Amino acid sequence: MTTSDDMSTHDVAKLCGVAPRTVLRWVDAGVLPGYQTGGGRRRIRRSDLLEFMRTRGMALPGELAPDRRRVAIVDDDRLHVQLLTRMLTTEYPGLEIESAADGFAAGALVFDFRPNLIFLDLVMPGMDGFEVCRRIRADPSFDDVGIVVVTGHLTDAWRQRLAELGADESLVKPFRRRDIQPLLQRFVPEGLQGPAPAAAPPEP
Repeated sequence: MTTSDDMSTHDVAKLCGVAPRTVLRWVDAGVLPGYQTGGGRRRIRRSDLLEFMRTRGMALPGELAPDRRRVAIVDDDRLHVQLLTRMLTTEYPGLEIESAADGFAAGALVFDFRPNLIFLDLVMPGMDGFEVCRRIRADPSFDDVGIVVVTGHLTDAWRQRLAELGADESLVKPFRRRDIQPLLQRFVPEGLQGPAPAAAPPEP
């Protein structure tokens, strides 16, 4: 089976766990974009299949899951975004980091960037972190994305509400590198390494 940009209906059937005729029906109905080669064979582009599976809440198989190490920061405090970005890139240079300054822009960022982990400010103009969290968790294709809410003030009632909305962790600003290390280890794919530990001094 190939996982190149153009796949046969049999390849797609194996990835989706369905019969090839089911894939043909999807293509014929227009719900899964496809095209015909000069020889009359059906082909589906990888990007179209990814979008099809994500919008229907289908789990992405390992062959299709993008090998990404991405963090999104949603915060209207530019200084905090800069500090957190510097902290992450210094300790974990393999990360890709993108940011959004408000809750409305967060939706487009999360959908296009497909991060592993989101640091989400709670108090923002327009759409607050509660609503952003609710909308992200309403989409099954983001079930594996970690959501860490960060705020300058956190009450027990807020913490409980965030947990009910699906936030994985809540942190109070300012936080330290040791607070986010377990979250990176949990949500970012294996292979992301921080700086090597300092060598132990030689025995006397």
